[in-house]
Amino acid sequence: MVNLPACIIEFQIALDGVKRYTGWTDEEFAGRLGISVATLRRARRDPCSVNGGIVLKAQDMLNELRRKAR
Repeated sequence: MVNLPACIIEFQIALDGVKRYTGWTDEEFAGRLGISVATLRRARRDPCSVNGGIVLKAQDMLNELRRKAR
């Protein structure tokens, strides 16, 4: 088992959380992040391969959804 840094795990949780909460397709989610579907899928497989801006944007989306759900 590989020990991933906490920020990588949080990014994976953000990606999964946003997708599950919204029900967006990969195409819709990638479009809202401003990236290609291939980049989104690569981010799921290898979170270390994406730039920090995408990480922050996905985390911001999840935080916003959480605020709206309260």
